[in-house]
Amino acid sequence: MSIIVFAGPSISIDDIKHHLPDADIRPPAKQGDIYIAVQEETKIIALIDGFFERVPAVWHKEILYAMSRGIHVYGSSSMGALRAAELDSFGMIGVGEIYQQFTSGQLEDDDEVALIHAPAHLGYQPISRAIVDLRQDLQRAHKHDLLSQEHAQAIEKQLKSLWYPHRTPEALYQFAQPLLTEKQLEALKHFLGNNVISQKQQDALSLVKKLEAIDTTTLPAKQVEYTFNENDAWQTLINDVENEQQAKAANLFDVQAHLEKEAETDNKLRGAALAQAKQLGLSSQPWIQPAFKKIATEWQCIDEQGTPNFEQVSSILQSLGTTVTQFNQWVEREALLLAYCEYKGFSDEVLVDHSFRQFKPLQN
Repeated sequence: MSIIVFAGPSISIDDIKHHLPDADIRPPAKQGDIYIAVQEETKIIALIDGFFERVPAVWHKEILYAMSRGIHVYGSSSMGALRAAELDSFGMIGVGEIYQQFTSGQLEDDDEVALIHAPAHLGYQPISRAIVDLRQDLQRAHKHDLLSQEHAQAIEKQLKSLWYPHRTPEALYQFAQPLLTEKQLEALKHFLGNNVISQKQQDALSLVKKLEAIDTTTLPAKQVEYTFNENDAWQTLINDVENEQQAKAANLFDVQAHLEKEAETDNKLRGAALAQAKQLGLSSQPWIQPAFKKIATEWQCIDEQGTPNFEQVSSILQSLGTTVTQFNQWVEREALLLAYCEYKGFSDEVLVDHSFRQFKPLQN
């Protein structure tokens, strides 16, 4: 492969494939992913999205290592813009308005581009909205005389004070409500709801288009002016990555152990079914959407068109103190159970947790 792209909520896979049909598109990058990509002898690594909090973030030294091995590394939009602003003096290439704002000092905090999103099977649908995009929303509203500059700045300050998973359009409207008449608030909602623009998406697309214009068959190896030093911390990273890969491989052989447990209780029955589903090689992917919709329906997070409302689901997760990782794992488990029931011809009432005991929201 010539180009590896790490992307998630900032740009859709379809948009990337439209411009880079042969690119290897991978999930948002975490620590160790750039190192792994280097081992595959790619020519270009494009870092768009990356994890911030749930797992260790992409390490600067990984990017320096990649460039020292002759690989061109680009960054844009989200984690990529942040890392490019920090490493452009070493040769990393930044693209886009957000990158420029980080390099100029207009943006400083990591959380400017942070948001939470749904898992890969749901297309990395954003659940919250990055403050860089909310700030742009406020300024667009001001330019259309829907907000005064004073009100826009006041709302921005309140949004910035929130933890990034809580930054949403709904939060923007809540902060705007005391400042506007009912008619003005409705006009603001109508304008922003019908004119959704994301600087993160625009920057990511700019990077993809830039890469589209590169002829990788004649692209020379990256040249750097520094010497990469392999210190103890670097060796620790390599060991951690290799141990993780070995553990994943070993887990493939642990399925039979799960099947040996007796299915005397509901939990044991579900566990045995999950293990057998994995052994059969059943895919949960076709069932992710039905499983998620089942949960959203139970929680009354469905709009009039029958579409799950991600913001309402997010609010419930926050009230439960449930992390996105825990929720994603649960959805994937429920989807695999649905796949197993379909394969065996069972009623999903037998195995699927319709009681939602683990995550059912508290009633008022």
